[in-house]
Amino acid sequence: MAQAGDRFDMPDGSAYIVRRPAASTGHELVEMDFVLPSGCVPPPPHVHPEQVEEYEVIEGSFEVTIDGEWRTLHPGESASVPVGALHTFRNRSGSVVRVRNWHRPAGRFEEFIERMATTLQAAGIRRKRDPRIPVHLSAVMLDYPDTLFPGRRRERIPMQVLAAIGRRLRRPA
Repeated sequence: MAQAGDRFDMPDGSAYIVRRPAASTGHELVEMDFVLPSGCVPPPPHVHPEQVEEYEVIEGSFEVTIDGEWRTLHPGESASVPVGALHTFRNRSGSVVRVRNWHRPAGRFEEFIERMATTLQAAGIRRKRDPRIPVHLSAVMLDYPDTLFPGRRRERIPMQVLAAIGRRLRRPA
């Protein structure tokens, strides 16, 4: 279970820092800071079946798409993703961006982030262009359908195939 201050580092240089863990809010929300280098690996377009996700830019500029409409957010600006809305984000600004993020209710989002970080680390993935990232990302993401899942068939089907490969790789011989 994540604690305030826990930091989950990803191979692309991104860091996800827990500010208010779900347990401290009665699972009403989880609050994190996303520290995203330019060119970080964005999550595939996805939906949260029961959560509202919110972003507030602290530093830099951040791009988010909600239901196909891209917006660039600057410090002090925010965006809210309604339950079930297809979305993703990226940082192509040329500099690091820091974003405050909330998921309401918390669901298992902090658990998902922690599992993603530990899975990639256990696989020995150390760089953002490692071809194994989509395999492991798919396997972990599809284990959390109550929290997030690929929102379009064109991502969902390949991710199911990649997840099956990822699960085989994680299984002890």
